[in-house]
Amino acid sequence: MNRSLKLFLFLALFGMLSVSLTRAQDEHAGPPTQQGQGRQGGQRPIFGKITAIHDSSMEVTGQDGSVITVKLTAQTEFRKDRELAKVTDFKVGDMVMVRGDQNADNSVTARMISARSGAMGPGSGGPNGRGTMMNPGTLGKDYVAGEVKAIDAPKLTILRTDGVTQTLELNEDTSLHRGRQSITMADIQVGDHIMARGAAQNDMFVPKGVMVMSPEQWQRMQEMMSQQGGAGKPAGSEQPATKPQE
Repeated sequence: MNRSLKLFLFLALFGMLSVSLTRAQDEHAGPPTQQGQGRQGGQRPIFGKITAIHDSSMEVTGQDGSVITVKLTAQTEFRKDRELAKVTDFKVGDMVMVRGDQNADNSVTARMISARSGAMGPGSGGPNGRGTMMNPGTLGKDYVAGEVKAIDAPKLTILRTDGVTQTLELNEDTSLHRGRQSITMADIQVGDHIMARGAAQNDMFVPKGVMVMSPEQWQRMQEMMSQQGGAGKPAGSEQPATKPQE
């Protein structure tokens, strides 16, 4: 796996988690969606690698290893390197982002499929138009990712991926999710792995959203962060002595 592909995968996974957190307020405001029901304009984008192309569909392997059938229609828009493209411009092995509507059989009817020749970089635009994919920010200041080491409501003590211990203080505006499911602080346990986005307030990190990650998501993020070397060593691998809280 070359460096560009590693970077694409890491940013894609980070973007998926960031989108989940930044959309949390909208999800609370709207009515719950029935499982399997398509959500026009609201379906989260899918990031993955094309593993098969058929006449009217393609198969995309997502970040968690699941294979998603993407149905193509006459209305499906194709883009490559920001330019209009055709389905024949795509090939097995391409990394793509798919926007569409989920069907009852868990397939997705694509409204747009896009790809870039190289790694995503500045100016590529995030999946929510805010650039969260290519500009995750600073660990400890804009986001926190790591393992929950202690819980003292409304505070969580996190061992970050760079080996630094940091305390988060939740408030009434903090949204909590495990996958697509809304949860409460009581559902978070010591040993869970989380990603939180927010900002420092009065020397304390106050998250706007907290996502509890599955073991598969966490393992994949560890591998990607370790390969990129841009966010410190994953927690649990030759950790240095705990540094003072930032």
